[in-house]
Amino acid sequence: MSGQLRLRLYSSPLGLYLTAEGRIDASTVGQVTTAVDLALTRLSPVRITVDLSAVTYLDIAGVATLIACRRDARTRGAHLTVAQPSSQVRSTVLACGAGELLAGAATEPLLPAADTWRRCRRPSLRCLRPPGRARSIPRNEPTR
Repeated sequence: MSGQLRLRLYSSPLGLYLTAEGRIDASTVGQVTTAVDLALTRLSPVRITVDLSAVTYLDIAGVATLIACRRDARTRGAHLTVAQPSSQVRSTVLACGAGELLAGAATEPLLPAADTWRRCRRPSLRCLRPPGRARSIPRNEPTR
């Protein structure tokens, strides 16, 4: 069953972004290849990021295409990265043995939010405790 794939290419201060929405399978990999090839040929970016956050399905043909696009970008002097893969996309890529595609593609922020640090006078690991978590020893009660 062939699905709909929508691609959007835009520029940002960090390079080109290609966002994909829908299914990347054997019937739609040609669109991905064409979009990446046109971006590399006509715009010659240093960096291109493929955002997969809205991809609902990815099969082995899609994984092979992403690997080929990354290899093609390297030969043209560009760096292609995959950003924000969904859990389904991540598991498919890992099942295909292509974990190097996901290098640097974090789904969660590595550092806590800025407001977490503002709650503390001196930032420490203790400040990272979720709010509302009970202490084992209350502050105002003496220990025995």
